[in-house]
Amino acid sequence: MSLNYAFGFSLFLLVLVGLNIYFFYTLNTAGKQSPNFMIPSLKLDLTSNVFKDIYNYLNYLPSQYKVKNSKFLPVQKILLGSFNLSENINTASVWSETEKWSSQDSLFPYKNGTAGRILHAIQTSQIALVDNAPKGTQLKLLLLLEGKQKIYFKPKRYNLTHVINGNIYGGYDRHNSEVFAYYLAMVLNFRWIPPSVTRRVHLHKHIIPVATMGLKRTMVKNDSGSMCIYGKCFYCRINETVCPDSSGEIEGAAILFLDGQFKTHKSPWRRSYSSRKMEWEIDDDFCKKVKGSISTKRLLNLIDVSIFDFLIQNGDRHRYEVYKDQIILLDNGKGLGNPKVDVMDILAPLYQCCIISPSTWHNLELVSGGVLTDTIKLLSAVRERVLASEEHFKAVERRLLKVYATVQYCIGKHGRAKVFKNGYV
Repeated sequence: MSLNYAFGFSLFLLVLVGLNIYFFYTLNTAGKQSPNFMIPSLKLDLTSNVFKDIYNYLNYLPSQYKVKNSKFLPVQKILLGSFNLSENINTASVWSETEKWSSQDSLFPYKNGTAGRILHAIQTSQIALVDNAPKGTQLKLLLLLEGKQKIYFKPKRYNLTHVINGNIYGGYDRHNSEVFAYYLAMVLNFRWIPPSVTRRVHLHKHIIPVATMGLKRTMVKNDSGSMCIYGKCFYCRINETVCPDSSGEIEGAAILFLDGQFKTHKSPWRRSYSSRKMEWEIDDDFCKKVKGSISTKRLLNLIDVSIFDFLIQNGDRHRYEVYKDQIILLDNGKGLGNPKVDVMDILAPLYQCCIISPSTWHNLELVSGGVLTDTIKLLSAVRERVLASEEHFKAVERRLLKVYATVQYCIGKHGRAKVFKNGYV
């Protein structure tokens, strides 16, 4: 009898332990997956307690952030209408409209098909002159189009599937990151970015006949006898050239030139570009010092930019330009480097200050569950080939979930009233 009792009690304990293990597993995996998303196992920097807390909130995100938000569909329809290609475009009128455009609402006109007309003009207008861009750290060309409109041209350096390892700011600029950033900004309603589109130019038909002598002096033949460009910039080297493909063309990002004087500021959250840690990397209360030196509006603007940069993993915004008291999203070429890496400290302005504009939060909530990248694909399909690998699109959606989790972390720590600085949502 005692043996039966002992056996029964042991069996009871085994069942109890099994139930506890199952309960613990369920508790710690709830919220990690949804029908549309899987949070993959990545190398995570959880040395910071902040990051640990954010990942805890990520595990238990409300289900609304993992399903497509149908409320965005009317917005998506309006965007598609503005980006669809218009026939019989008068290029001169397009440049005139952009030149005269002055608004507190956006850097360039974007409604009523104007965005599509601008991109079409940038992509197809005849090139009248090509020169080295006057300044910068990376190779780019300055193109003068018919109608005397200037654009920057950043040549393609990598294939879309190429992975940039190492530092978050490492490698050449990615031309597709510049273009992707424009569409991303339009979907998120960040209207302070110059229009950018992919363009292919034939070296011998479109560049050499109208190239300046300065540009021609930075052109050399490679071992195959093809003429290549190494350009003129801080990091330009004669042995690091851009060469045409088998069809004689060079692909690149064509970016509308901003012909104006902008105030440039150092970012409080800039990197040292060395092993030396910056103050924001070691001081959890760093935001208190920032608040004492800039306005709340500028701080909210910097937080918007940090979210934008985190989604594409641009860790190279050491300075920023301001126009009409708004930060302009320039130089977005360091994004889309490694789809398997999410450098969380790009979000430092958000998780250190724990405030966000209610309008920004509203826009972010609208594009949940795949809506963000679906819309980018729809908008860019009008005139692009493919902007990024599918891995990069998945990475952007994964990072969006982490932005949601970071805001939830802030709400849990400080309450909604403090987090939504300019009002309640």
